[in-house]
Parts: sequence; C-alpha cells; structure tokens
Amino acid sequence: MGTRRSRHLHLFLLLALIALLLLTGCTTRAASPGRLFVSDETELLRQLEVAKAAAPLVQRGARVVVLIVERGDNSGDDLTRRLTAINQGHSSHDRIPPDAIAIYVSYEPRYAELRAGKNWSDALTNDVLTDIRTRTLNSALRKDNVTNGVAETLRRFESVLMWRDINNLITIAIIVIIVIVVILIIVGIVRSLLSGNIRWSSDSSDDWSYSSSSRSSSWDSSSDDSRSWGSSSSDSSGGDSGSDSSSSGGSW
Repeated sequence: MGTRRSRHLHLFLLLALIALLLLTGCTTRAASPGRLFVSDETELLRQLEVAKAAAPLVQRGARVVVLIVERGDNSGDDLTRRLTAINQGHSSHDRIPPDAIAIYVSYEPRYAELRAGKNWSDALTNDVLTDIRTRTLNSALRKDNVTNGVAETLRRFESVLMWRDINNLITIAIIVIIVIVVILIIVGIVRSLLSGNIRWSSDSSDDWSYSSSSRSSSWDSSSDDSRSWGSSSSDSSGGDSGSDSSSSGGSW
C-alpha cells in the first residue's frame, strides 16, 4: 500500500511540474521583438504613453502601427495607402502583414479602424476588434482623449492575446497529462503481464483475469522595413473573404 501511495505521489508531482512549466510559458516572449511606428498629424498624442502601452505587444513580436491623421477617409483606403507608404511599396495581397496590428484615427471624416494580421486574427477577430473599437477607442475619442483611447486599445489587444496563450497552454497541458497517464497505464499493464499477475482465464479466451486490481502577451518610429505591407482595399464590414487578417472600421 505504501509503495502504491508513493507512486501516486510521484505521478502527481510529475504532472504538477509539467503543468507549471507549460503555464510558465505564458511569460515567454518572441525571440525577435516587433517594433512600434507612430505617426500623429494632430500632435495630440502623448507618444511615450503609447509606447509604454505597446511594449508588451512589441515584445511578443508584433509590429504595431498607430496612425492619427487630420484628413483621411471612411473606407479604409487611406489606411491601406499609408501602410503601403511606410514600406515604400509591397508585393503582398494582404491588407496588413501577418505580424502587424494597426490603429487608425481620422478626424475628418471622423473614422477609426483597427486591423490585425493573421498571426493575431484568431484571437483579434472582426467581432473582438469591433467591440474594442466601439467600447474603448471610440468612447475616448468622443471625450477628446486620443492618447487614452489608443493606449487602452493597445492594452486590450495584449489582454486578448494573453488569454489566447493561456488557453492554448492549458490545452497542451491537458493533452500532455493524458498522454503521460496513458503511458503509465500501459507500462503498468506490461509489467503485470511480465510478472505473471495477469493471465488468461480458463473459462473464456476473450476475458482477462487479474490477480490484483489497480486504478490506476522597443519603440522605433523609423519607417524602414524590408517586409511588405498589404495593399488591397478594406471596408468597414471586416475585410476580404480570402484574407486571413481581421479588421473593424466605422465612424466615431
């Protein structure tokens, strides 16, 4: 009995250690950090606050673009043109690179749009971006506080992505634990067979007989980048059906 309890304790400690190591992965960052590009034509944005809010996203490898313009449009075309200009041309059909996240605010007309590349669009979906835009960004813009709106939007991006990471790691931990338990059960059965504790029943060849039971989530304002930005037009409905990116745009 003591030996069995000891085995169960060792198994529990092993599974706990694996789960801890996997969950610790939530704090890991991308080997190659992203970058932050900020362009503010209104000179209303407190860029140091924005850089601080964007830092976790940059550390996880995102290229964060914040564009505050005096005159833009309400179709998303101006955002696409400006993203293209940042890279001095491109060859991709995506509206935004896979590793990029963009915040666009136009004062004339009053229009705001959020975009997320396909690296993030599984968590930052069209619906999630719409919720962040309407509840966080637009609310601050109507109060004439663009800095708070942009900073809070960036923080919400990071929060959503962090929960995605946690959920993914929990799923991995569960799978690993299940695999380990199955392996241990198989090992136990094999040991029992080898030790003669399991034998064929004399009554039926289809049944087993057991002699013993066991239960077993740096600021760079330069525009030089070798990677390309997407150019196809976007609209407020959430993007082309063939694109893996996500977006949400509308008046504020």
